[in-house]
Amino acid sequence: MNFAYRVFSAISLGLLLCFSAASQAQETPPVTATSKQFGNDTVHFSVLNTSFLTPQVARSYGIVRGKNKFLINVSVRRQSGPDNIALRATINGTQSDLIHRTPLDFREVIEQDAIYYIAEFAISNDERRDFRLQVNVDDKPSYDVQFIKMLYVDK
Repeated sequence: MNFAYRVFSAISLGLLLCFSAASQAQETPPVTATSKQFGNDTVHFSVLNTSFLTPQVARSYGIVRGKNKFLINVSVRRQSGPDNIALRATINGTQSDLIHRTPLDFREVIEQDAIYYIAEFAISNDERRDFRLQVNVDDKPSYDVQFIKMLYVDK
């Protein structure tokens, strides 16, 4: 009887740990990818609330800071042997909530060895946004990038 109780306890504890891990995995939001590989080229992308920028940084790039204002940043890098080179690109894209799809107006920023493209947009509430980008480099077919990101108004 003592042996059977130990086996039952061990099985119960194992099941409890499995169910606990599964429920925690469901509660953890999925991690959004921040890059996509196309051969030797990598498209990097990120979205952030502009309130995270210091006033000086925002001012120097002409970015309007706000609790509901966001910035998408896109860059393209090419692996060429041991070098990782910033590439110029043409970026077109849209972002949407559940109802409306609106274009993103990207502008190029060049700093030393970095080239990136930024576009600003606003949201009214915490929202899940769908982003679709077409990245054109060197007269190649466009690199299509799509991702979904949950955005939160800074409170």
